[in-house]
Amino acid sequence: MSRRRARRRVILKDRKMWRLLLARLHPDAGGDPELFIFACALRDQVRGRGFAARGEGTGPPPFPGDWLGSMDSWASRNRDALKRSRRRRGTSR
Repeated sequence: MSRRRARRRVILKDRKMWRLLLARLHPDAGGDPELFIFACALRDQVRGRGFAARGEGTGPPPFPGDWLGSMDSWASRNRDALKRSRRRRGTSR
């Protein structure tokens, strides 16, 4: 790998440079909101945390699936705890 390419990689991984760029593009600082979103997505891709395009690898699971699974188990535990407490008190439903 040439020095020039290695230097580019270092620059793209430099957190200070990303902070400066995002600070200038941030809408609260008078920047363009669409450019800010683009720069954030680009930074995530460079860092290896970006989402793969549809059909290319795996992305995060869809929101409702995980949330519903968590809520189902939470509701089941609460229902079981209420049943146990009612049994202890001698009240059944």
